[in-house]
Amino acid sequence: MGEPDAREVLGTLGIPVWDNPWFDIDAELAERFGRVEDWDGKLTDRYSVVPTGADKWIGLGMIPYDGLALDPGAGTVYCLPDDSEIYLWNSSLRSFVHFLYLLQLERPHFDAQWESEIEVPYDPEAAQVRVRRAMMSVDPAALDNPDSRWHGILTYIVDPEHHFL
Repeated sequence: MGEPDAREVLGTLGIPVWDNPWFDIDAELAERFGRVEDWDGKLTDRYSVVPTGADKWIGLGMIPYDGLALDPGAGTVYCLPDDSEIYLWNSSLRSFVHFLYLLQLERPHFDAQWESEIEVPYDPEAAQVRVRRAMMSVDPAALDNPDSRWHGILTYIVDPEHHFL
């Protein structure tokens, strides 16, 4: 891991794992870093533009229907979608982890299935506004791409039937 902040995030925070509808962590990530080339050996066949070194990125898991990978040299996280070109997912691993915590923090306000001993107001619209505002303050570049799956996740907050397509 070449990027110091990403190394610190992995060594101190880690990548949060909890049951959620957005992120499916690579089951082997806790044991070893799998390279993108291990699960997607045909990047140049799938994408017209492949960033240098993409085959050596570390696979993090899936966001509905798309792969996520960390560029260990730069510390950035990329989305490798099935239906479009590779794009920046988050400017840093830290901001990716921060986004996951933001979503989890707000879940009691928009997840009708959430069970907790603490009562909180159920208000998906307000939760969506808070999450979007926080995401923009943490990593506005992550929301620059109008086709980013982050926008689908934000839609899911107010429309759980949304299927990220």
